[in-house]
Amino acid sequence: MYALMALFDSELREEIFTLMELAQIKNYTQFVGLHGSSDSGKKEGSVAWPGANEIVLLIVNDEQKTRFNQVVTQYKQERPTRPGLLLFDWHLHEVR
Repeated sequence: MYALMALFDSELREEIFTLMELAQIKNYTQFVGLHGSSDSGKKEGSVAWPGANEIVLLIVNDEQKTRFNQVVTQYKQERPTRPGLLLFDWHLHEVR
């Protein structure tokens, strides 16, 4: 099993969920309204620093991980100037 964490600009929410559908992933945990700072600027949900980020956490099997990586890679290749989406993964071991 793997954990996939998609960190993205809130404006991309619809697109992220479309990518999840394409990868046949239905189960997720979503974190909304996240503030932060990066090389591309700050997002603090204020007039001075508008915008926010979101995280979708997915617990997936090998096949789902591969499919989601493929659709995210294709999405990013088709939109090289569109920033705002990072994907991370961790190999998981369930504690019993």
